[in-house]
Amino acid sequence: MHRVVEYTLMFIVLVLLQVFLFDNLNLSPYCYPLVYVGFILLLPVTLLPAWTLLLGFAIGAVTDLLSGTPGLHTIAATATAFCRPLFMNLTIGKETLQEVMLPLPLQVGRAKWLQYAAIAVLFHCAVFFLFEVASFRFFGFTLLRIAGSAAATLLLTGFFAGLLPARMGK
Repeated sequence: MHRVVEYTLMFIVLVLLQVFLFDNLNLSPYCYPLVYVGFILLLPVTLLPAWTLLLGFAIGAVTDLLSGTPGLHTIAATATAFCRPLFMNLTIGKETLQEVMLPLPLQVGRAKWLQYAAIAVLFHCAVFFLFEVASFRFFGFTLLRIAGSAAATLLLTGFFAGLLPARMGK
């Protein structure tokens, strides 16, 4: 039961940070952090895929609703939640995943976690920005936005994952 409370709190905090801080923070046209993806990345390894998809959809839909964006966050979050098991198996490995409850840096190793998070965040940003422009007319600009936003998102997600208590992974 305590995990439900912890994840509900993480869901609310990340959505509020996204909507009220990062959506209004104009660092650069190339830097738009999508911090709520950290919620999807840090879900328990043993969570059923249907629940992962549902939670990915939910965090995207709530973010869209509060941001006033027409489904961009929902599409990107659902796609990331769908591909999450593939990203974990490719980077962290099935053997390691069987030994841990959560994909935290201290649980799976910093290098493996960084690979996993980098691929997932880059994928999430690519889906988000490619659906945002819905054309290849400004492809160079879009690639720069994907790269800059993915770097900022990865940095913030890594910071957030480092703040999580070690007891969550047990």
